[in-house]
Amino acid sequence: MLFLNNLPCKKLLVVYITYICYDSACTLLNLRKGEKEMRKLKIFILSIVLGILFSTTGYAASYEMHTVNEGESYWKISDAYNISVGSLLQINNAVNHTLNAGNLIKVKPLKKTISIFVNGNKLILDVQPYIENRRTHVPIRFISEALSAEVSWNSQTQAAVIRSGGKTITLPIGSSTAYVNGTPHQLDAEIQLYQGRTFIPVRFVSEVLGCTVQWNGSTYSVIINSATNKTLKTATATYTQDDLYWLSRIVESEATGESYAGKLAVANVIINRKNHKEFPNTIKGVIFDGEQFTPVANGTIYNTPTQESINAAKEALEGHNNISSCLFFLNPKKSISTWIQKNRTFYKSVGNHDFYM
Repeated sequence: MLFLNNLPCKKLLVVYITYICYDSACTLLNLRKGEKEMRKLKIFILSIVLGILFSTTGYAASYEMHTVNEGESYWKISDAYNISVGSLLQINNAVNHTLNAGNLIKVKPLKKTISIFVNGNKLILDVQPYIENRRTHVPIRFISEALSAEVSWNSQTQAAVIRSGGKTITLPIGSSTAYVNGTPHQLDAEIQLYQGRTFIPVRFVSEVLGCTVQWNGSTYSVIINSATNKTLKTATATYTQDDLYWLSRIVESEATGESYAGKLAVANVIINRKNHKEFPNTIKGVIFDGEQFTPVANGTIYNTPTQESINAAKEALEGHNNISSCLFFLNPKKSISTWIQKNRTFYKSVGNHDFYM
């Protein structure tokens, strides 16, 4: 009776059984003779029925997942995880029982949605992390950009490529082998393409990029801290406090809501201008050079920066550059002028901003 795995059918069945019990109770207890008692019973039965029909179960947005192996079926997977076939079909919105090796399917919702924090900042994701074989898998673009790494996609080899600090990490889809500067590294899970995003065990990539990774089981949180984030506190300053004061404020006002990589990129545009002969030779001078920056015109330049904006400004001042010699940036969805697009060379996009040489 496969239809009983469908939740609405289950509810209707329970309602029907409730009605039969109600009718039997009326007969056995001879309550049909007493209108007052009858009314009480009706109210009681009605409350049960309404509770059944309108009850809902809240689930987290993250799931335990399973990569289908050759020859596996829903029946075999359900047996391995001790859940019903109907539950598997329902949670995956499956219209038939067909499975192919390499498919990634949901097994059950987790108790809580997984959160990821990089250098103290919670990442905003468009696809949720998941757990497979007790390991947390994350969409790699968000992690990499938060760690100021560059991410690209090689359509010929079907691989995600991460570049940071002289390292090139290649992640071929469907493979359990990653490559760091050409050297193979065996993973304990396959690299997956899920909902248009490349997923990888978070610990591997984070540690390759020189980070510490912790798991908080009570909050379902992945906590990543980069070596760069630590050294910012002790690095020898090669800039003035005035430089940091103004740079962190332009980063805050221009890059609110952007990733750490996006904030770092904005900071480097200001520094690139300071070092360019066509612009003023101080951070403050660049920022207040006419009204080129909207925050100067609307006053948001004076807003207090977050710690992330301060860290990005510090890192840029200490020489970490993720946008080469770019001198201009804009948000193509908001920019009215087209002068930059027509007269400058496009370099790359970071978050909502396009950067130009």
